[in-house]
Amino acid sequence: MERNGTTAGEKGKAMNAKQINQSYKIVAFLARHGFRPTSVKGNNYWYISMIREPESRASFKVDTRKNLWYDHALGVGGNLIDLACRLFQNSDVKQVMRLITDGLSSFHPQKTEVWLRQDVSSGLRITSEGIIESDYLLRYLSSRGISVEVARKYCFQVNYENNGREYDAIGCRNRAGGIEIRSASFKSCIAPKDVSYIDNSGNKLLVFEGFMDFLSYWMLPVFQISDANFLILNSTSQLKRAHEFLAAPGSKYLFLDNDKAGFETAAYMKHNYPNVIDMAVMYACCKDVNDFLTQNQHLNDQRLAVALVREKGPEAPENALRTF
Repeated sequence: MERNGTTAGEKGKAMNAKQINQSYKIVAFLARHGFRPTSVKGNNYWYISMIREPESRASFKVDTRKNLWYDHALGVGGNLIDLACRLFQNSDVKQVMRLITDGLSSFHPQKTEVWLRQDVSSGLRITSEGIIESDYLLRYLSSRGISVEVARKYCFQVNYENNGREYDAIGCRNRAGGIEIRSASFKSCIAPKDVSYIDNSGNKLLVFEGFMDFLSYWMLPVFQISDANFLILNSTSQLKRAHEFLAAPGSKYLFLDNDKAGFETAAYMKHNYPNVIDMAVMYACCKDVNDFLTQNQHLNDQRLAVALVREKGPEAPENALRTF
């Protein structure tokens, strides 16, 4: 609540795009979401790019005098809203404007602190983890078409501090003990970065680019394959860490993104490993599995999917993929 009695959300709705770009500094916005410059040269703040795959050398620049950004590797730039659309992966400008101005004040701390951890490189400090119960996160899951039952089965709620402010996010642990974290406005990883692997003693391997697509898979009975283990890359840059799983015998089913990185990763796997089946043709008109889920709700009885997962888990019917 502001001092004049106006909520941050009401204030945001009263501001237009031009006012937001003039009133909010890009550097402050990035700091609020855990991104810090690697160097500062006059008015230019240099960052490891946060809108594409991780890089070893900073090529993302913010000009604080003009309050504009430019990613030299991508050859694109713009104002704060342009950046927020890319960072939040959301093309709905009105929704992005609300995310910029709302402040994400839906943090609900656990009564008992489970553990304490800090990632010095990102500035994030994990204070606790537990069952997913935040209203903010439940709304986020709903917007992505994912039931709370499925999310709670594989993920957990992460409560963390960033620059003295408190937030919550969906967490998924990777093989090395790091945590991939997601919310409607934030995407990051608490180091160390690695792949995530779920061993069901199956003889097939299903490969996903991120854990939101993995959760989306469970909402789509038409995609489901029995007797399978699951590999979540958590970024195509982690491909080398997946070698031991991809080299194992058995069929590999790829549920990767329909973009350049996804196509190149699929091509690499097909060339270097046996028995690789690219499932992206099943959602060729969409960016990824979650995009297919959210765009085709009228084709999927979500309540049935939730009931099947709750009742049978990995043994849910294969439907159209029964022949595999």
